[in-house]
Amino acid sequence: MSETEEAKTISWKKLGGGSFRLATGRIIKPNQIFDATEAEIPKAFRDVVVPVKPLPPEPKLEVVSGGYSVRHRGSNWYDVMDGQGKTLNEKALRQDDARRLIESLTGSPSIAECFNALTEGAATTEAPEG
Repeated sequence: MSETEEAKTISWKKLGGGSFRLATGRIIKPNQIFDATEAEIPKAFRDVVVPVKPLPPEPKLEVVSGGYSVRHRGSNWYDVMDGQGKTLNEKALRQDDARRLIESLTGSPSIAECFNALTEGAATTEAPEG
């Protein structure tokens, strides 16, 4: 959050019994309505301290997918890699199993470009582990 968003005070209401102490040392009694910034109320206590008016929704994070690729391990074994180079499978997979894993991750069966690049020699070859 920027400093201007944090500086906005919001009206809050304390629900339930017992008192609530803010980080500033201020004690809030049950059913008391008070003003505080959003930063002063920990998210863990948002079930007992709720805003009087609804808060603006938090911005959605955009998921950036770098795609998936297949790396040849050796013989007939393959690894499925994400866009950041992390191996997604625990054990080496056969070509059909690797294709099925990518299809389940992407939701579409059009992944021929991964295997075309693999058969053209674009993939690296390593000895199988274990």
